[in-house]
Amino acid sequence: MGSQGIILEVVVLKKITFVVLFIVLGIYVYLVFIFDINNYKSELEDIISKKSNTELSISGDLELDIGTNTIIKAELLSVRKNDVLILESDFFTAEVSFSQVLQGKFDINSVSLIDSKLYGVNVDETIIQMYSLLSGKRYAIKNKSYSNIKSIDARGKYSDGMLQIDDIRIRTELLQADGFGKIIPDNESLSISAMSTIADDTVTKEKYGEYYPIYLENTEVPILISGNFKRPEIDVKISDVITQKIQQEIKNKAIESIKDKIKDKIESDINIKLPF
Repeated sequence: MGSQGIILEVVVLKKITFVVLFIVLGIYVYLVFIFDINNYKSELEDIISKKSNTELSISGDLELDIGTNTIIKAELLSVRKNDVLILESDFFTAEVSFSQVLQGKFDINSVSLIDSKLYGVNVDETIIQMYSLLSGKRYAIKNKSYSNIKSIDARGKYSDGMLQIDDIRIRTELLQADGFGKIIPDNESLSISAMSTIADDTVTKEKYGEYYPIYLENTEVPILISGNFKRPEIDVKISDVITQKIQQEIKNKAIESIKDKIKDKIESDINIKLPF
């Protein structure tokens, strides 16, 4: 290949690079200065409402964040079912398909909710009450209406009428839970399995005082969430965990007792003080 051929290839590559950069710049200018994601708020509400078989409403403005992942942000989200409030969230984000957004469509890959209220059950106080009963104490739930949820992060996919949750992380004032599950919108059922741990910070301990479940520190507690949207049932396997811990402690104490007896026997027989 001669020098003219090489020069021609360089020129072609420069033109292709220029065209690509021009297209990317054009899309960026369109999205930043012309495209208004709020014009498609109703479409986003309709898509989520239809797939979840609920009524979703976004009171705040939408914000589109274009980066490695395309993120839609919103404030003041609420979810209802037959006019019954199920969930409220101060802040909502969703990872979506960039190409779909350009068409005014939304293919959601993951969602995050910050500072939310889950109505129908108080998860934290239910755990405290169950633990108190097992400890011989009596704790009266102060708020039976809803749970304060610091954050919910979920990733999954919607297929054949079912939302398959591959990974879900829930944080409340009392616990941190990681799990998976599924939601079937048509019959309004849900099934989520998670392993949780109890927060051990000073603020949480001071809040619950004598009722704080100290026996569950550094221990994984299984949680099963089932039932329907309006009245989810939460089964926290506290009694199973405590039973296992007690059995293990009894076993450990029995082993230590045997060790002490063997040690005393050896010292007595040979009249030597053992160094352990």
